[in-house]
Amino acid sequence: MKIFKIILLNLIVFLFNCGVYTFSGSTLPSHIKTVDIPLFANQSLMPNIAEELTQELTKQVISMNLLSVASSKGDATIKGKVLNYSNEPRTFQTSSARQINVSEYVVKITVDVEFIDNKKGSAIYKGKITGEGVYDFKSQTEEIGKKSAEKDVVQQILQNSLQSW
Repeated sequence: MKIFKIILLNLIVFLFNCGVYTFSGSTLPSHIKTVDIPLFANQSLMPNIAEELTQELTKQVISMNLLSVASSKGDATIKGKVLNYSNEPRTFQTSSARQINVSEYVVKITVDVEFIDNKKGSAIYKGKITGEGVYDFKSQTEEIGKKSAEKDVVQQILQNSLQSW
């Protein structure tokens, strides 16, 4: 009977504590409810990369359901600039003195990003992020690597600006 009371007490304490915990992962100030995401600037040589990153970021913010996306001045702003896009060999082998076989490439996208609290006029996060996407040269296209790198960039932006500050 004594063991039953101890187990019951532990269960009640456990359930009570779980009710207080949140799984959202966000510690944003309570005054930030909306965010605007203007079109990223593009300093790379890859056309449309800024538009694609902006669209993917907007889509992910909406799917996280932490903030509403505003069409203009929100409580916060996530702005960015694509600095570099590259597609480089990652895995290769030499089969003879003059023959190199590339089996994997890696797409790298470097972005300068800033998450600004518009109500307080201060930056919550500011920094450079590089996302990578690896693809198999024999069975996949550069587009696969590019999409993977875009998702990696967006994931890092969200981790650094919305979840971890």
